[in-house]
Amino acid sequence: MHLAICDDHIADRKQMERLLGRESDRRIPTTGVLYVDSYGSRESILTAPMIYDALFMDMTEDGCDAVELANMLRTDGTSVPIVFCCGKINYRNSPNLPDQCLFLDKPIQVAELSAMIDQLLAYKNSLVKKLEFRNRFETFYLEEEELLYAVPDDRTMRLTLTNGEEHVAEMTAETFCGNLNDCYSYIELVSHTVLNMRYVRDINFFRVTMRDGKQFRLSFGESRPLEKAVETWRKEYRGAGTVG
Repeated sequence: MHLAICDDHIADRKQMERLLGRESDRRIPTTGVLYVDSYGSRESILTAPMIYDALFMDMTEDGCDAVELANMLRTDGTSVPIVFCCGKINYRNSPNLPDQCLFLDKPIQVAELSAMIDQLLAYKNSLVKKLEFRNRFETFYLEEEELLYAVPDDRTMRLTLTNGEEHVAEMTAETFCGNLNDCYSYIELVSHTVLNMRYVRDINFFRVTMRDGKQFRLSFGESRPLEKAVETWRKEYRGAGTVG
């Protein structure tokens, strides 16, 4: 889980870093490592890419208001839980609180922080899994059902979505497929093209046709294993019968 500390009180920020570091060490055998970034100003958090699963926030100095900052992040599209850490200000009493907000009291207690991490993990695990891709211009997220197919192009992958949109992910086919390890609807061809099996329309000896009519050539002997893989996926995950 990726977390961000947004606290302009340097001593409190360093203490939270230590607490989350120890919490991460305890969780390595169970729920896994906590990856933590730390920010001390409004400008730094507003310009950071929003790659986090939750934010811990207490900003009060230099006219900065944590609730105002949280709402700015919401306006920019950040939807993750925001944990307000209440010290000088009890944020529970603040007007205009954003949705998905939680509260911890300073000084932060180990047991309360651990319980909060459990709550954040439960929330994360309840969400529909999204795949993260990047290029030099954007970070974008897709649900498993949204990707139609992806075609290798040098050291990038060109993604076509079910709504017709196209995106470029700056990664090799090997890295791309590694990101799909937990997704059972994808299959990689010999050509390293990746197909979403739920959208395969037809397979013959020479080519596979996707739902949008796009065709990909198959290597010798590739059609039958592909057909079997699609049939197996449909029976096990959708009960949708066979290709044809």
